[in-house]
Amino acid sequence: MNYQRNVLKTGMTAFLVLFLVFGFSVLAGAEDEHYGGWLDEIVVIEEASEAAGVSLLEQGEIDVYADTITNPELFQRVLDSDDLTYDQAFGSYSELTFNPAGPVFEGTGELNPFAVPRVREAMNYLVDREYIADEIYGGMAVPRFFPLATALPDYSRMITKARELESKYAHNPELAEEIIEEEMIELGAEKVDGQWHYDGDLVELSILIRVEDERNEVGDYVASLLEDIGFAVQRNYATASEASPIWLMSDPAEGGFHIYTGGWILTVVERDEGISWAQMFTDIIMPQPLFQAYDPVEELYTLADRIYSRDFDTVAEREEMMERALELGMEDSVRIYLIDQQAFAPYRSDVQITSDLAGGIAGSYLWPYTARFRDQVGGQMQIALPSIITDAWNPIGGSNWIFDMMLIRATGELGYIPDPYTGLHYPRRYEKAEVSIREGLPVDSTLDWVELEFVEENVVPEEAWVDWDAEAQEFITVGEKHPDGLTSRRKARVYYPDDALENVIWHDGSNFSVADAVMSLILSFDRAQEESDYFDESAIPAYQTFTGHFRGVEIVSTDPIIIDYYTDQYYMDAEQYIPGLFPYYQQGPGAWHNMALGLMAEADEQLAFTMDKADNLDIEHMNMIGGPSLEVLDEKLQEAQETNFIPFESTLGEFIDEEEAAARYSNLENWYNERGHFWVGTGPYYLHDAHHVEGIAELRRYDDHPDPASKYEIFAEPMIPEISLTGDGVIRIGSDLVYDVSITFEGEPYPAEMIDEVKYLIFDAQDNLVATGEAEHVGEADFEVHIGEEITSQLIPGRSRIEIIVTSFSVSLPTIEELGLVTFE
Repeated sequence: MNYQRNVLKTGMTAFLVLFLVFGFSVLAGAEDEHYGGWLDEIVVIEEASEAAGVSLLEQGEIDVYADTITNPELFQRVLDSDDLTYDQAFGSYSELTFNPAGPVFEGTGELNPFAVPRVREAMNYLVDREYIADEIYGGMAVPRFFPLATALPDYSRMITKARELESKYAHNPELAEEIIEEEMIELGAEKVDGQWHYDGDLVELSILIRVEDERNEVGDYVASLLEDIGFAVQRNYATASEASPIWLMSDPAEGGFHIYTGGWILTVVERDEGISWAQMFTDIIMPQPLFQAYDPVEELYTLADRIYSRDFDTVAEREEMMERALELGMEDSVRIYLIDQQAFAPYRSDVQITSDLAGGIAGSYLWPYTARFRDQVGGQMQIALPSIITDAWNPIGGSNWIFDMMLIRATGELGYIPDPYTGLHYPRRYEKAEVSIREGLPVDSTLDWVELEFVEENVVPEEAWVDWDAEAQEFITVGEKHPDGLTSRRKARVYYPDDALENVIWHDGSNFSVADAVMSLILSFDRAQEESDYFDESAIPAYQTFTGHFRGVEIVSTDPIIIDYYTDQYYMDAEQYIPGLFPYYQQGPGAWHNMALGLMAEADEQLAFTMDKADNLDIEHMNMIGGPSLEVLDEKLQEAQETNFIPFESTLGEFIDEEEAAARYSNLENWYNERGHFWVGTGPYYLHDAHHVEGIAELRRYDDHPDPASKYEIFAEPMIPEISLTGDGVIRIGSDLVYDVSITFEGEPYPAEMIDEVKYLIFDAQDNLVATGEAEHVGEADFEVHIGEEITSQLIPGRSRIEIIVTSFSVSLPTIEELGLVTFE
């Protein structure tokens, strides 16, 4: 078996990585003058069936099917076709999401056994992950138990604890039934003729089953397991758009479901998955009603918050915290992880597009910059996705569906951009950054756009903003709130390009300004304060986490823009998540003037950014691209023009004059009259048209984008190592052995200077890790593994194995090759 897992790598300059892997292409003539994306137009259609998607590719009706597919038969069809090719992705995974409300649903009066953590925990024993991976996913998946992806570096760091827990929670249906029976009796249920009853009624579980992929079979499999132990099960089959209002957006206490067959995708190669517990087990990150209902034990909540906030001083402390979080996460099991997919995204052979090694094409931040027809500039590309415009679009609490986010990422941009192969962040809207880290913290740097220094302390200046007064609509300075002074673990001085104010232009023609950046900071505070006209209770958990590590911001210069950001939150890579306030919110881009319309509508309780607030007030969830929201936003635009409305005027009035306000609203009015929506960004494509009912969206190239289309040509193809492992497969316990390892790429020896590490692991017949070490470099891309009798004497008779793990500087995903060993005495 040959598959990739991600590892954290530092210590090589960006120039060497990019030059050795890709080279720098210099494109001449018309291509140098082509800005934004390569294509003139991208038409995106909805096609839920993977098989139909591949058929459309074969017929030339579409150019890209951007979903990640795990069907082995479809994979073979792509391999057999001269007209098709594919990119692999390792970031998709499936899980079971439980409804934690109860134990009796308020909406239906029905019993919910999954309100009990021990019942949820027992489900880990009931499901057979090996069966799911091998039979349902056809071998194109591996078992997964934790919020840490098996293909990413944190799993490798936690491997000892992970293997221990994987053994503890291995498939054991008898134990599962025993635990569930104990808890059902404790809840007051009884088994009558093999069926569970509560208050005289049959206990019926509702499983919300997604139909577009293998989760259809997973749902049926889980339903059958539960029926076998005495539950009646209602199988509710649904598409993404049908399921979302039930599991994600409804109040869990209403009892719309018991179990949902969840599927997620990591959109980038995550070098640090510390957010995982806060995002998936608490109410800290996600504003939707289901996540706001999560109530883990205090120890797990505190650990999740601390790991997410990087409230630790050493790598060892972090690993100790994560080991305990792994244990507590399994005991809580508000969701149980099933498999990591080894998926592929197919497209036609004349297409060139950059795929993220974790997120595939749909998850790639670079796809809109690199999508093109080979050796051609311009043209129209047809892309199909399983679902589009699934939920409302708004930057704060709009759709978080991966397929919607694929389109949203084409229209907006972060201040940085993730390398699709290593996960390191490169500058996009930033020029450079200077990062100062408190001495002793485990931080390193790789890329030369960030200058890293270690300091005894970062003193936050008195004039820096550290808090917000929602009533006065003004920032509170460090001097006012902390008269004795304040320090931070991390300081980032972020430099925007000198020409950013002239060259970065919103799609409606408005120039980017400092006010856009300051607005994004204000909203990090204001929406979570009860004195605000825009107060949203669901914003409080994220606000509490944010203010727990935020230490201040100072606008050092407005032209050119230079921002100092102080925080106790840091990353082990200095380049990661440089906080420069470029206005890209949780769910997309937002300019101060189109966000102002949303704020006006929210203040008048006509629309709400988040579904949670919309439900509480029984009003419309704000949608900037369609539906009843447009009429409301249009009314607010007229009001804003009449009053020249400047939001948070006590603060933003310093950065916005009346002339700019009038010009911005005029631009937005023209945009709405022409385009019929209020979605504006600064990305390489703009949303030209969107038809929710028909399932069609149209993107067009944004001519005024500041970057040439050729800027990201260097990210052409990942240089993933390939391994040849040879040696004895039958060994005597106590003997000495040598294994030969050769590393190649596309049939040629892998450049030795690009190989970071070649490591071996020896497992015995009971899957215990017996030994690990480094292979010996013997020439070019060849290595040897020497295993002495002191190691083989620890083996037991049976089937053992050796694993070789190769990591390189050009990709974060290592290659793992395994050789089975028959051991005897």
